[in-house]
Amino acid sequence: MSQPAERPHKCRYLLGSLVALLVAFPFLGEFVAQRPMILVAPVVGVFVAGVVVVNAGRWYVRIAVLLGVIQAVPLIVTVFARETGAVYSVSVVTFLAVAVLLILFSTYCVLSYVLRARTITTDQIYAGICMYLKLGFAFGAIYHLSNTLSPAGFALGGTPVVQGQRLDLMYFSFITLATLGYGDITPISNSARSLAQLEAVAGTLYIAIFMARLVSRHAEEPGSEPGE
Repeated sequence: MSQPAERPHKCRYLLGSLVALLVAFPFLGEFVAQRPMILVAPVVGVFVAGVVVVNAGRWYVRIAVLLGVIQAVPLIVTVFARETGAVYSVSVVTFLAVAVLLILFSTYCVLSYVLRARTITTDQIYAGICMYLKLGFAFGAIYHLSNTLSPAGFALGGTPVVQGQRLDLMYFSFITLATLGYGDITPISNSARSLAQLEAVAGTLYIAIFMARLVSRHAEEPGSEPGE
C-alpha cells in the first residue's frame, strides 16, 4: 500500500498534545467520578491522532478509531451502573483493557514510522519522545487495570489501598518510568511490584539504547542541522 506524502515535523504536534495531556491529567482526574467523558475524550483523541499523523495507513486508522469507539461503550455503562454491581466492575475492566490496547497500538504505529525511515530527522526524534510518553500512559492504564482486579496491590502513604479508594496511578507510572520513586505510592503485591520493576527497567533501557541510537544516527546524517 502506497503511503501518502509525509509532512515535515508532524510529530512535534503529537508530542505537544501528549505533553499537554500529561500536564492536564491530574486536573482532569478530579472529574472522573461525575464526568468520565471529560477524561476519556482527550485521551482517545490523542492516541488516535498518533496513528493518523505517522501515515500508518487507512486500515490502521480504522482500527484505532474502532478501539476508541469500543472503549466508549463500557464507559457509558459505568455512568448508569451501580458502583457495587458486577456490571460496573466488568465495564471498568473492559474499558481499561481496551485503553491499554489503544495506547499500545498507537505506540506500535509510531514505532513503525521510526523504523521504516531511511534517514533519521528531527521528526523521528520527536516520534521517539512520543513513544516514551506513550509507554508511561500504557503502564498507567495497566496499573489501573491491576488495581481494579486486585485493590490491595498498592499502598498510599504506607496504608494499603482499599476497594473504591481513588489512586493516581498515572502519576505513579511516570515517576516510576523516570525512576524518581517519591515513595508516596508504593506497590505491595507481587504483580504490582513486577510491573513497576518492568517499567523502570524499560524506561531506563529505552533512553539509554533506543533514544541514544536515534540521536546518534541523526547526528551522523549528512547535512543534519540542529534546527532541521
